Amino acid sequence: MRRRVLAVMLTFALAAVSLAGCASNTSGPEKQGEPSKNTDTQAAEAGKTQDTKSKTPVSTGKVEFWNDKLSGTEQVDLDRLAQSASAASGIDIEFISYTDVASMRTAVEQSINSSGAPGLFTWWSGVDLKTLAEAGVVEDLTDVWEEYIIPNGVPENVTDSLTFDGKIYAAPYSIIYSAIVYNKDIFDQYNLEEPETFEEFENVCQTLVDHGVTPMGVDAGNGLWGFKWFECLLAAHDPQLYLDLCENKIKYTDDRVVAVMDKWKEMYDKGFFSIPMDPTDLHKAEATGEVAMQETADYEGVNLCDNFGGGSYDTFVMPAVSPDIKKTVFFEIAPVCVAKNSADKGAAIEVLKTWYGKEHQTVFNEVTGFNCSSNVQNSNNCAKEMTEFAMDSDHYNLILRYYENVANTEIRDVAIDQLLKFELGNTTAREALNTIQAKADEVLGEGYAD
Repeated sequence: MRRRVLAVMLTFALAAVSLAGCASNTSGPEKQGEPSKNTDTQAAEAGKTQDTKSKTPVSTGKVEFWNDKLSGTEQVDLDRLAQSASAASGIDIEFISYTDVASMRTAVEQSINSSGAPGLFTWWSGVDLKTLAEAGVVEDLTDVWEEYIIPNGVPENVTDSLTFDGKIYAAPYSIIYSAIVYNKDIFDQYNLEEPETFEEFENVCQTLVDHGVTPMGVDAGNGLWGFKWFECLLAAHDPQLYLDLCENKIKYTDDRVVAVMDKWKEMYDKGFFSIPMDPTDLHKAEATGEVAMQETADYEGVNLCDNFGGGSYDTFVMPAVSPDIKKTVFFEIAPVCVAKNSADKGAAIEVLKTWYGKEHQTVFNEVTGFNCSSNVQNSNNCAKEMTEFAMDSDHYNLILRYYENVANTEIRDVAIDQLLKFELGNTTAREALNTIQAKADEVLGEGYAD
């Protein structure tokens, strides 16, 4: 019965495909509905051995790591990654990489209550992870965090996004930070410096407009990035306001939220933002000086620096409106879970204990481009600085981005659609907020935040 309940929960709560950013592999399925298995060349034959009497899978000292991240990775790199993890933990790793999200979700749903569940598997934060935690099918990793993960340079603040009822139910596969990346040549040309206050930020933008440069490039991405500047401006005015909105403690028509949208509209009217652009076009525009800045993820900062010449680049964090408010660094995180019922649960936990060591994380960074640990030296200045911002809890808040932070996915999806329409000029700020609020009232009841 419990399996049926979980299946229903997963079917309805996890039906929407998550916006996984660069943390997910986007290659098409090699064979529809089936995973592509990438195996360490030193590992034993794929699969778990069977007890011939009970027919129940038993641990072999090898851990299957199901994921939707590595299907496009070269075998030589997968071997290197698996060998590094095995050398650190003493346990063989078999990467089973799914080429599409739906197939992996189905596979996890069908196996999660059995001993044949994967020892390790990647998942999604926010509501998706909460569903598994509440179903009691993923292991509590609080002790692993305290003893093995945080001491290895992983920011403690990211645990909030993986915590339910005081327990941490996942570890990070990847952590992606975002900040503003700017063209230093353009700043130097007009004698501009990194702004420390919101007023200075607006002055920088106005100076650029006066010289015919669009200050901020807007990433349209795949149509789901409308929340980016919404979250930035909310947090710049009041980080708690942002968190309360995500948790449905206040309404989208709250006067403070309306004021932020009005400020966003004012900045658009002044010419501070470009029209939404494809990421490649945005990088080209920043490289040529057509736009001066963009708020972007660390991996896109690396892409900009490595592949789009025309300027040198640096980073800063969006200043807060009040000097009493910390600046906010937004992040997204791809969780790794341990299946509670898996026969290989113990071995999986041992792998996680060594996964964040400097030597293995260096290999992981070289293979995937992601960096979970501040102990690993990043050769890209923009990505390096974003990690430093995230680790500096005295001066910066580290907060989960809007997409995963919103407590209700139906409200989130309407909000993203409306915010993108606002950026495109297809709706007004007030109309956008009213439409989002109408959906929130429909889902939660009109008096939910009274």
